[in-house]
Amino acid sequence: MNIVLVIAVHYKVGTGLLDLFAPKAKKTSAKVIPQARSGETKHMKMTNFEKRFVNSPRRSQRVAEYAERMLRLAGFAPGQTYLDFGCGNGAAAIHLASKLGLKVTGIDVDPEQIEAARAKSEQNTNIRFLAADGTKLPFDDNEFDFVATHMVTHHIPDWQNALQQMLRALKPSGYLIYKDFALPKWVASLGKKIFKSLGYLTAEDLNRFAQENQLAVVHLARSFNKYEVVWRKPA
Repeated sequence: MNIVLVIAVHYKVGTGLLDLFAPKAKKTSAKVIPQARSGETKHMKMTNFEKRFVNSPRRSQRVAEYAERMLRLAGFAPGQTYLDFGCGNGAAAIHLASKLGLKVTGIDVDPEQIEAARAKSEQNTNIRFLAADGTKLPFDDNEFDFVATHMVTHHIPDWQNALQQMLRALKPSGYLIYKDFALPKWVASLGKKIFKSLGYLTAEDLNRFAQENQLAVVHLARSFNKYEVVWRKPA
């Protein structure tokens, strides 16, 4: 079976793999915020083709509602701090800050997505959006009660460091809410050799990460190619 098709089936439309098929995006003059500059930044951004899909109103609503459902699995109180890692256009972050009263920070590597999120949230004082590289988070240790990421780490070649950064920014006894693709080992192994601009995670990788960091499983749901979990950090 053609490995390109195998990876495409697993990753569907949410990855930089679409660069192979999508029309070349026009260059923009958007100003890059310094925190977002790194050697990996160019690999982590979505194409304009992908943005049209992920920023659609219907998908934005689904993402916001999903974020709330996952948060309720952990339990929360108004005023707690929440980091949306890979916030995109800010749909989930704005929903949680507005409806549930959380103090939300959204980060994304793409300044254009951050500008769009800020434009939608100008009247909300419980939320801030920053352009930042997920492998170099600009936050103190133990800063957030919740760190959540939804279908983001497969965009990051150095996903191991990104996960460690999320855990570093999470308070003791805080919750790490995670969902992304989990590939069969053979697909991940071949993918690393062909498309080095993507992150290839397996269920075994994620299980090992949890074990090495002594994370307690609050919720876990796995399918053929997805891994959804709520972990709790040790006290």
